Amino acid sequence: MKRSIVQCLILFAVSLSMFSIFYGCAKEKEETAPAEAPDFTLKTLEGDEMALSKLRGTVVLLDFWATWCAPCRESIPHLIQLHKTYQEKGFKVIGISIDKEKDGDALRHYVKSMDIPYPVVLASDEVTRQYGVSGIPATFLIDREGKIREKVVGFNDTIAKHLTAKVSELTGEKPQQGKINSN
Repeated sequence: MKRSIVQCLILFAVSLSMFSIFYGCAKEKEETAPAEAPDFTLKTLEGDEMALSKLRGTVVLLDFWATWCAPCRESIPHLIQLHKTYQEKGFKVIGISIDKEKDGDALRHYVKSMDIPYPVVLASDEVTRQYGVSGIPATFLIDREGKIREKVVGFNDTIAKHLTAKVSELTGEKPQQGKINSN
């Protein structure tokens, strides 16, 4: 009798710890991020080059995602809404697809089917490594001066509300004199 109670308690403790580990995976906001956003030049799905440095003076949201990622798919409608709401206030969303197995046509079809209005670029291993992407979706909010102000891994309702508030805050900040880029 004592042995079965002890076994049940051990099993419960192990189950609880495993649940807490996996439940938190890609669900919670990550607090630390580098100060300066690493610059990159990546190709869009149309074959054009997009450089982060050309967006100085704009608040930028980088979204590292993949078509096979359920939280990524869940976040896309929210990112589309942020794009539509704040683009006139100097805000730009850039989707950074880490889909390695998808060819350009399949990814273009997916983007079209989701009606994504913002640019989508293809990630390189170097850019993914520079940004320290370890889980997706990984969202980086970059201020007008090119500083990472927020890094969030995962997506849920709480994260959506937090991102909206942070985008509102950053787009409301006045850029420093002489630092606006009109590109």
